[in-house]
Amino acid sequence: MPPSGFSQQAVQGALVFIQTCYQDLLSEVRSGKHHSFEEAIQFEIRQLDQALSRLHIDQEGRLVEKQ
Repeated sequence: MPPSGFSQQAVQGALVFIQTCYQDLLSEVRSGKHHSFEEAIQFEIRQLDQALSRLHIDQEGRLVEKQ
């Protein structure tokens, strides 16, 4: 059962996105882009913080850049 206010499709999409992020992160660590898992996770957190500072959901439910 999806969280209140979210469709099953939205939850599944979010989980696929998260899974792909972890797969990419693991590949980056294995390739040497990041020196440690901790460094890689901190990098991803900074990326998310930047996205959250620039994006929001408008009244129609679309993800858009803040003005």
